[in-house]
Amino acid sequence: MQGALQLLYPPQCISCQAPVQSDFGLCADCWRETSFIGGLVCDQCGVPLPGQDAEERVRCDDCMTIARPWDRGRAALMYRDNGRRLVLALKHGDRMDLARPASDWMLKAAKPILQPDMLVVPVPLHWTRLFRRRFNQAALLSRAIARAAGLEHCPDALIRTRTTGSQEGKSRDA
Repeated sequence: MQGALQLLYPPQCISCQAPVQSDFGLCADCWRETSFIGGLVCDQCGVPLPGQDAEERVRCDDCMTIARPWDRGRAALMYRDNGRRLVLALKHGDRMDLARPASDWMLKAAKPILQPDMLVVPVPLHWTRLFRRRFNQAALLSRAIARAAGLEHCPDALIRTRTTGSQEGKSRDA
């Protein structure tokens, strides 16, 4: 049955719809334009750092000078080029199909800091924004990550009580 479906609907790149070998993949051109993060990273924010991956915890200059409300973090890809397009397609383009590959990438990046007793909680949307978007992309991602990692998922642990402005076009310091 799966073979017949692939004949009728061959796998396509999740970014440009070019033919690919398997479902939920990127073609070679889109892969080259997607900056996945690997190697040595800041243990607190996940930004890539120069040098070799080490066993000890390292922090970037920003995390050493700016107080962060979190202890450890990871990122799967840089927010530029095709990575940015994929994020925006999931967030604003009703591309819920992107949650599956994105959660796989995020889980791979987060593995070094995951622990068996962790609770996975998405960043909540204010109800007005949820109404406009019709879904919370963070909840889709967190559910897939929790399921794949065998962790507990609590999508309603946090509530956004006030509406906030869009982050689009703002700098990190805004």
